[in-house]
Amino acid sequence: MDEKVIKIVSSKLRRYEGQPINQEKLESVRQAVYSATRTNKSASFTNVKKWIKAARSHMKKQEKAEKAAAKKHAKPSHPKKAQKVGKHSHAHEEKLEHHYREPPIPTVSRRVEDSVNLIKDESLVPAVLEEVQLAKPTIVFDKVYLQSIKFEIAGIRQAMERVSRQLDKLEKELTEHGKED
Repeated sequence: MDEKVIKIVSSKLRRYEGQPINQEKLESVRQAVYSATRTNKSASFTNVKKWIKAARSHMKKQEKAEKAAAKKHAKPSHPKKAQKVGKHSHAHEEKLEHHYREPPIPTVSRRVEDSVNLIKDESLVPAVLEEVQLAKPTIVFDKVYLQSIKFEIAGIRQAMERVSRQLDKLEKELTEHGKED
């Protein structure tokens, strides 16, 4: 994978630190790669996800190298004590902090929030309540996702054709069997 792409994606990931990667962020990563390299304009989101995975592993390698360099420069006063304390307590805490991410807080428009607050406060409820429409999310389909749906539909059609042929065969046997009686 191109080193330049990994660096671009890494910088984007640093900006999104602690935030879940959603469809909009995938699009912005793809757009950043395109604007810097003038290639991969319509790369599939599976490719973007591969770039993100490679960038994360690259970032982890850099962090490990930095930690190793920091350990070389810092010499403990008692090597055995420092080694025992460092192995167990700090490593476990770092793992817990690294894996935990707070769920994102959903955003609601101010009009919806005001409407809900009006309903909560029954003394201020007007005679006619105004209905507020929520914004519909934009859905972006991946080419691979759509292709897999097409294959699923084709498989269902084939199964339906087999079932209809078997039903025709059974119906024919029943009519023949009925004529014999």
